Amino acid sequence: MGPTMIIGDLTIWNRALQGYLPSLQSLFTDLRQRGELTAPPLVFAQLLAECEDERKAERLRTWATEATPVDSNVYAWLAAGDLCHLLATHGVRLSLIDGYLATLCLREDCRLWSFNPAFEQAASLVPLRRFEPSGMR
Repeated sequence: MGPTMIIGDLTIWNRALQGYLPSLQSLFTDLRQRGELTAPPLVFAQLLAECEDERKAERLRTWATEATPVDSNVYAWLAAGDLCHLLATHGVRLSLIDGYLATLCLREDCRLWSFNPAFEQAASLVPLRRFEPSGMR
């Protein structure tokens, strides 16, 4: 994967799915089509579990099958649990999914794209690189 790859979290994929923020749509589409934006299957599965619109669900399935694969194994999950625990000892709470995404970014030297403010706090404690395009807050 590497430093040019961006992993988007649930907030990014969900906002794109819902059509929020026209500037996000354009950037999201461009990055996705160039193969620079990805997410592990877990992100798509979570969004599918909550999706009530079949057209949007089909779009999620397409995005999931077109996304650059994210290599995962049991060690990534264990590291995610360790990272969530470490951050919690410093008052930063991440869900296990978010901890998993942060772990993948740290392991693969990817950037994380998210609207979740907890990642900003996490980045002050671990070397988590974030993708923060201007005008996207």
